[in-house]
Amino acid sequence: MNEELFIKVNSETWGELESLANIINKSGLKSIPSKDVKKFLQAFRQTSHHLAYARTHYPKSYVVSYLNSLLGKCHSYVYAVKKVSPSILLKYIAYDFPKLLKEYKWFIICSFSFFAIGALLSMILVFINVDNATMFLPENLIATIKSGKSSSGQWNYPLMSSYIMVNNISVSLKAFVMGITLGIGTIYVLFFNGAMLGALTALVYTYGNPLNYWSLILPHGVIELTAIFISGAAGLIIAKSILLPGKYSRKHSLIKGAKESVSLIIGVIFMLVIAGIIEGFFTPLDICASSKLIFAAVSAILLTVYFSIPHFVKK
Repeated sequence: MNEELFIKVNSETWGELESLANIINKSGLKSIPSKDVKKFLQAFRQTSHHLAYARTHYPKSYVVSYLNSLLGKCHSYVYAVKKVSPSILLKYIAYDFPKLLKEYKWFIICSFSFFAIGALLSMILVFINVDNATMFLPENLIATIKSGKSSSGQWNYPLMSSYIMVNNISVSLKAFVMGITLGIGTIYVLFFNGAMLGALTALVYTYGNPLNYWSLILPHGVIELTAIFISGAAGLIIAKSILLPGKYSRKHSLIKGAKESVSLIIGVIFMLVIAGIIEGFFTPLDICASSKLIFAAVSAILLTVYFSIPHFVKK
């Protein structure tokens, strides 16, 4: 198609896009009816294709700069960033997040299962032969537990809390992002982290003090591990969207799955921040182990009540 014919065939679409853009610029997007919003988006998509075509076939033509300018003017309306009000964020934390957990409970159960299988398998292997612990844990940590010694020194609480939060968020995001590997990476992250915990637990029961161990693990671990299971579930949702797209194309199924997963990850980050604060400020306190275990039990009860909100509040 020559340039003159290209302009003649498509100029009506460009004119419609420019006209609608001027209306939106004057009165705002909410001022036009939904049918015109659809026309605007359709014209925007078509004009984007026209620009790509023009760049290829008429790179030195004025039409390229015209279309580029037109699309630039419309871009902010199409990709405008929505501001999240405090009320929306509060509603998400108070109701929407636990509702999502109920909706995706089977993904969370599957995520927990992979973690539990890893923990159980490594625990059995270490109980059979403690040397098997080297498959899951660093040798210096194994040596420390075997010697019955624990690290000493003053805790830098703010620094430790910050470090723990970053580390836990990193593990959770890995479980989430690895969903793109058809779930293989997600399953590996869950299995291996479960195996590390299982091996560590077996070593402590063999050489250490289980009561002190659980008092150090559970106060923050109740929330932290739950957050990791939810992150794993988010990764599995992405894997399912790729493997079983259903009525959608694989591309649109992936986009849909990614949106659903991100809606879970936002809540996970809140949980990990809370777990990091507990681990950095409460867990190291020089108080009796039973007090820490009571704290862990209370946090488990509160977490259960929080997750049960959708059962009691009907919207």
